[in-house]
This record gives sequence, C-alpha cells and structure tokens, in this order.
Amino acid sequence: MIHVKHRLSMPPPQLDRADFLANYWDYRPGEHVGLIYPTQKGKTHLGYQLADSAMRQNPGLTFASMMPKAKSPATARWAEALQLQETPTWPPRRKLFAREPRGHVLWPPHRPDLAAADNRAQVADQFRRALHQMLWKGDCIAFADDLHRLAVLMGLNTECEEWWTTGAEGGAGLWGANQKPSGTAGSGSISTYFYNSSTHLFFGRDQDARNVRRFSEIGGGVDPAEVASIVRDLRLYPIGGKTISEVLYLDTRGPYYATIGP
Repeated sequence: MIHVKHRLSMPPPQLDRADFLANYWDYRPGEHVGLIYPTQKGKTHLGYQLADSAMRQNPGLTFASMMPKAKSPATARWAEALQLQETPTWPPRRKLFAREPRGHVLWPPHRPDLAAADNRAQVADQFRRALHQMLWKGDCIAFADDLHRLAVLMGLNTECEEWWTTGAEGGAGLWGANQKPSGTAGSGSISTYFYNSSTHLFFGRDQDARNVRRFSEIGGGVDPAEVASIVRDLRLYPIGGKTISEVLYLDTRGPYYATIGP
C-alpha cells in the first residue's frame, strides 16, 4: 500500500474515494479508527468501505460490527454486500452447512415493551460480552457504528477504554462512528481516549464550535486549529437523497493528511 506522504499543511491534498481506498488506506492490526461528523452524512458507508479494504489487507483479522440501534437499513445492506452474518447474541452460532462468513454484525433485538433504560441494559449485555471476548482473543476489529449510544447510553465507556489503552498490543482495533464529539448535557461524553488513541481519524464537515473544540484532544502532532479550519469548509454533495460530506483524513503515524471525496 502507498502511504499518504504529505505532511499537514494548508490546503490538504484531495483524493478520490476509490483512489484513497485502493492506494492510500493502509490499515494495520491493532490500530483504532474514528469517524466523526454529523448524522446522515455518510459515516456508516465509509466505515464499511474501510472495513472491506482492511479485511482484504489483513485476511487473518476477525471482524464484528456492533449495531446498538433497533433499525439501520444501511447496516443491513452492507452486511449482505460484505457477506457478514447477523447474530442477535454473542458468541455467534455457526450455521449448519454454511460457509464461514467474512465477519459478523452483532445486532441484539430491542424490547419495545421495556423502559428505555431496561432495554438498553439487556442489549448492552451482548456488546459487553463481545467486547470482552474479542479483546482477549485479539487480531480483530470491532466497529461501533454509533459509539455514543454504545459507550455512553449503554454504559460501556469502561469496556471501550480497555480496547483503546491495551488493544493495540494484541492486534485488537476498536473503530467508532460518532456524530456529536462534544457530548451531551444529559448523558455525558465518550472517553477522551477515543480521540487521542485513534491512529486513523475521518472528520466530516462540522460548524458546531463545541464539536470542533473537541479536536484539541487529538494527539499525534496534529494542530487542532488547522484541523478545525479545514473541517468547517469541507464540501457537501447531494447523493441518493442525502447530503454526503467530503472527509478530512488524518493518519497520526506521520501525521499524514488528505481530503477524501464522496
């Protein structure tokens, strides 16, 4: 794979999405990934594109997407496209005479008859078990498609911190998609380890000053003021009835950077 060989400066080099995935996206076991931008701007789509490429680069990695929402049409489409097996519980049950899937989508059923807190608790039990088992096994990727819901609303910040602080040595990478990095007044925020432990960060257009302020917690030699100025001016593209954001990519190993088209 070709690394993004440009140091952070203004303006960032622009790459086509297909070009980036084929020639620049270089994932190594144990690296954490953060996708951070407002809702309905393409995080799920990009996350699964990155996962597909990462699995091709690293055939030995176990992959599991963790879906804490009751419904997600995009997740269902990607599960089929990437040959991921949906499972309501963890560990997943092997289907008789079925070939081994490329990975899994852990999607516990929700109970509309329960109060919100009780429903979250029974769903969280499955994610807690999966995060524990996968971390200790290692050589894996866990993708939390709604990290705020998983870590904050379902109370799994501690489990996530274990990945961000110890996972790299065992090849266990935790990926998270988060739409509100500033947190919420009522429920709190994701652990700051998410921001300073991620090797790969993808930011979509965001003009909320409170969200942009969270970029100050990014490590790896990245200037948060420069990042904030770029993020505010990223382009938006109308695609398929949605408005998809151009993305600023930061690889903290350099740091290297680029803007990625839709």
